[in-house]
Amino acid sequence: MTSSQPLVVVVGGSLAGLTLALASAARGVPVQVVERAAGRAQGGDSLSVDLAAIARAVGHDPRSYPVLPVVPAYRDRHLTTWPALYGWLRDRVGETPGIVLQGGKAVASVRARDGMAELSFSDGTQTMADAVIGADGYQSVVRRAVLPEAPFARYAGYLVWRGLVPEQALKHPVSWPSNGGLWIDFVQGYRLVAAVVPGRDGSTDIGRRQVTFAWFDAHRDGLLRAMNRLTPDGHLVGTLGRRNIDADIRLELVAMVPTLWPQTWAEAVTVGVRSTDSLSGASIAEYLPERLAQGPLALVGDAAHTVSPMTGSGFAAAVDDAVVLARMLAERPSSERFSAALQRYESVRLPWVRALVNHSRRLSSEYVQYATQGREAGVGK
Repeated sequence: MTSSQPLVVVVGGSLAGLTLALASAARGVPVQVVERAAGRAQGGDSLSVDLAAIARAVGHDPRSYPVLPVVPAYRDRHLTTWPALYGWLRDRVGETPGIVLQGGKAVASVRARDGMAELSFSDGTQTMADAVIGADGYQSVVRRAVLPEAPFARYAGYLVWRGLVPEQALKHPVSWPSNGGLWIDFVQGYRLVAAVVPGRDGSTDIGRRQVTFAWFDAHRDGLLRAMNRLTPDGHLVGTLGRRNIDADIRLELVAMVPTLWPQTWAEAVTVGVRSTDSLSGASIAEYLPERLAQGPLALVGDAAHTVSPMTGSGFAAAVDDAVVLARMLAERPSSERFSAALQRYESVRLPWVRALVNHSRRLSSEYVQYATQGREAGVGK
């Protein structure tokens, strides 16, 4: 990037931020991505993807070499692992001209100033940009500047115990075909989702795959409050990482497995729950935005609109955000302020994402009601 080019900064180098960077570069808009992690990010388990939509968005086809490892899920969707998708996007960013990726740079605050955007970093440095796009997740720092009156996502009423287990760690391979899609059921107030996904090397050979599971649990409000992850007024300020789930909780979950999970998945879930490297407790947040842009600032992905994984649309919505925003930036006349392009992005995306979040809220409400009825009936305790 030369000094004569406008500076567009994307805050957050995870899935949404990398996708936006690639979509922008593919349309001739250079960007700088700042990410607080010094190296490659870790974590995540699995998610559904639309391969054709990704190809249209980022200018690289995940169905062509280098291929993104996936297995069929449903309709035009496939399943992959978070690490595989992150690695694929990160590698494409590394080989794409027009993208500067700067790690180890944590943004402390953002504000609009004289038609520009000022970023302050945790190391005490500052920089000015023509536009700043927040792709920094449901606890977004950029959102605090775009929507200072409502900066935090609300708790949806449940968390999801998630795990990703190598088949090699099991005594027996899982009796589920590699192209079998998702297993989903509601049992005793809990929602259970499982699937077999490609192994870490991309293999779908039996014995070399991975098992992903998501165990929906609406009975952990007290735990979240005790660990200061949930405020008294219902806002989420954190999740349960892999290293801070108490051993007693793990033992409780292991004891529940035989009453909830069929034999096909029981061993994998038990191994995953016991593993400090696998199990995480993802507190489900939802955020209904009133705006997606404010002056030279805008939001995409979970920073803009956080939804339940039950929608199956979290990453898909981020891809759509990236396509629309990148197009608006590319079509901006050179004499026009970036704020006008960002407002056009908002006008296109805001009605759609608000409808998606409202749909998510309905799904969450129905699930919490079901879970509560299960508890009142004396099951799932």
